[in-house]
Amino acid sequence: MVYAMAGGNTDYDPTLDVEPGNFFEGMDGKLRAAEVADLTPDGGVRIGKSSWHKGRSVKVDENFPTKLKRSGPGIKRAKLLDVNRQTGSLDLVNQTFKDIVEEFEPGMHQFFPMEYYDSKGKVKIGDGYWMVICQRLDTLHDTLCVPPRNDRGFIDKFNEDYKDRNKSLDRIVFDKEKVSGHHMWHDEFLSMSYLFSDTLAERLIGAGLTGLSYRKLEEA
Repeated sequence: MVYAMAGGNTDYDPTLDVEPGNFFEGMDGKLRAAEVADLTPDGGVRIGKSSWHKGRSVKVDENFPTKLKRSGPGIKRAKLLDVNRQTGSLDLVNQTFKDIVEEFEPGMHQFFPMEYYDSKGKVKIGDGYWMVICQRLDTLHDTLCVPPRNDRGFIDKFNEDYKDRNKSLDRIVFDKEKVSGHHMWHDEFLSMSYLFSDTLAERLIGAGLTGLSYRKLEEA
C-alpha cells in the first residue's frame, strides 16, 4: 500500500477556537533562494530551478533562511503543529518526523534546520526542518491506471477513448515491484505527490504527529 501524506491539517484538536497559522515567512532570507541542483530532464514532469518538490536535491546560499515567522494566532491560542506545509503539501517537519525518516532512508533526503517565531517575529515558538525529498521514481503501474498511461509515461487524461468516461472510476495505481525498497519519494510522472511506503507511513502515523493527514492509494 502506498500512502500520500500532507501537513498543516488543523483538525487534530476540535477544542481549539481558532486554527493555527499555516503560512511561514522567512525572516533572515527567502525559501525561494533554494535552487534545484540538477535540472537534467528525465522525461517526467518538468524540473525548474524552483521545483523543490519533484524529487531532486537543492542547493542553498547565504540568502536562504534559518528563521521562519508563523502567521495567525499566538502560540497560547494555537500551538505549533508538528508537521506543516509552506512551499508544498508537506515540507516543514519536526525532529521526530526527521528521525523516523532517517531510520528508513539514512542520508537520502535534505533537512534544513529552522527556528519558528510568532507572527511578530519576536517570540520563538519552536524548532523544525524544511524538508526536501530527494528521490524521484517512476512507480505508477504500467497498465492498470485509468485513463491509461501514454507513450511518455503520463496518465493520458486526453485519451479519446476515455473522454466520455465516468471520472469517478478513474484509478491511479502504483506498481508494488517498483515501490519495493523505497520509502519516501515523488513520482516523476505526477505533478505533486508526497508518497510513502506503508511501513514508513504507519510509523509516522503511530507517532501521533499533529498536523499530519494521509490517504491510502491503490497498489498492485
